[in-house]
Amino acid sequence: MKSCVTSAVLLAVLVLGFGVSARAQDPSGGKPEPEKGEEEAEPKRPPPSAGALPVEDPTIHRERKQEIGQVAPDEAEQRPDAETREQVEAESAVDDDPTAGALPVEDPTIQEPVEEREAEEEEPADVEPEAGAAVADWGKPVKVTYGYQGGLLVAVDDWFYLAISGLLQARYAVNYRTKPPTDPETGVREKQVAQGFDVARARFHLGVGLTEFVALYMRIGVVAGGDFSFQRAFIDLKWKYFRLRAGLFMNELIAEELINPNDLYFNDYSIVDNVFSPGSSKGIMFTYLRKRFSINLGYSDGLRTGFSEVRAATRADFAVTLRAQYAWGERGLAGFNRLIARRGTPFGVRLGGAIHYQDGGRSQGTAPVKIALGTLDLSVRGNGWSLLFSATTGQDASTGSNATENSFAIINSGLSIVGGAFVLEDLQVFAQYAVVPKPRIQGEVPPDGPNLLTDQLSPFHSFGVGLSFFVIPGHDNVKLSTDFQYFLGRTLGSTVPTSPLNNIQPNDDGSQFFWRIQLSAAF
Repeated sequence: MKSCVTSAVLLAVLVLGFGVSARAQDPSGGKPEPEKGEEEAEPKRPPPSAGALPVEDPTIHRERKQEIGQVAPDEAEQRPDAETREQVEAESAVDDDPTAGALPVEDPTIQEPVEEREAEEEEPADVEPEAGAAVADWGKPVKVTYGYQGGLLVAVDDWFYLAISGLLQARYAVNYRTKPPTDPETGVREKQVAQGFDVARARFHLGVGLTEFVALYMRIGVVAGGDFSFQRAFIDLKWKYFRLRAGLFMNELIAEELINPNDLYFNDYSIVDNVFSPGSSKGIMFTYLRKRFSINLGYSDGLRTGFSEVRAATRADFAVTLRAQYAWGERGLAGFNRLIARRGTPFGVRLGGAIHYQDGGRSQGTAPVKIALGTLDLSVRGNGWSLLFSATTGQDASTGSNATENSFAIINSGLSIVGGAFVLEDLQVFAQYAVVPKPRIQGEVPPDGPNLLTDQLSPFHSFGVGLSFFVIPGHDNVKLSTDFQYFLGRTLGSTVPTSPLNNIQPNDDGSQFFWRIQLSAAF
């Protein structure tokens, strides 16, 4: 009996000894290991808040954006609800899609707003490192993202980033005109058919965030029939809802001009935009931007003085441009700088207007011309479709460089309506009508004035249809498109310019038409 009791005591001691030893060797301290998928997440550094920095191009589709790296499977569950999200957007002035208020056109530097983590997801408390253990150095991890027209964005911390993107458009076009002009010296009439391949545009974009409040942007490129040149180069200073831009930029004037070429329906801009395009100017611009409302005020040296794709520059002593816009709908102003609206796009309406005035001739190198422009535009978009209506009127008035020269004025106007819809997931059709009525001349145009046959003034009409196929399913960056346009009017009796970009050829009378096919890619 005594030996049995002794054996039982020894067995109990051995069991307790092994249990304590096993627990001492267990790093979890005996706590149950978490199930798979419930590991404690390391504290994540917030993504770069480049969206808080000034941007030029709000055309990036956030839903198309892809991050190079692994995304947590439960990331979607950490997004704030609609009410919280709307409050964050209003405070940061960055929406689901970047807003049109930050326009002009090609800046890839916009980022998603930084979403707040859920309240119950608390940061782990700092743990004192064990004696002799190496202290972890977070350093400055680099986050790399890529998105349509956002290009490749490399961010080092909350404000420093480097963004690179580009655009290439290769096209073939055929133009036929009923009555081409005749050379007055040789008496030889030009051919009725003009055709050939061309690179409509090739561009490189560079955006750099320098501090939390400072960013710079540059764009270099070439257009059909031109040379490589700086097309944009400016510095942005931003604080909360305000932005100050200085350098070479586009004054926000014409609604169609605020759209990237790859986001148009047709392969190029309309005849109305060709007549009133502001191009790039050198000056400063002040912007106030909220989710549904934005206003821009620019002060520059005149229209197209820095860069222009079609029309020549008109340098002034001073030029003032003012644009305001307001939007209704779930996304506010977001996305209205793109004509492409894929299926699932919520309904929205944007109303915008702008005025421009410039005067020159008082200082060396400026033209003795007064220009006054006014424009009104209405954009509507919905589930797989969009529509843009714009009307513009303006006056180019020469004051004469001295008392012996007569003053004159050319009054222009234009109207354009364009719309399209997706008939398949990656196939869209579109149509457009635009007209530049017969210009009105006040006074006497001198011989060296605008190239107009003032005794044979003519309106210029444009009718167009086309379709586009997006090569990469669900993405907009590679597009194969074709369009056909019929023009009725005489170019020498109208203010519509001829250019390799719009594929309009000079004609003495009658009409002309063209067919184009284009492959464009943006990164």
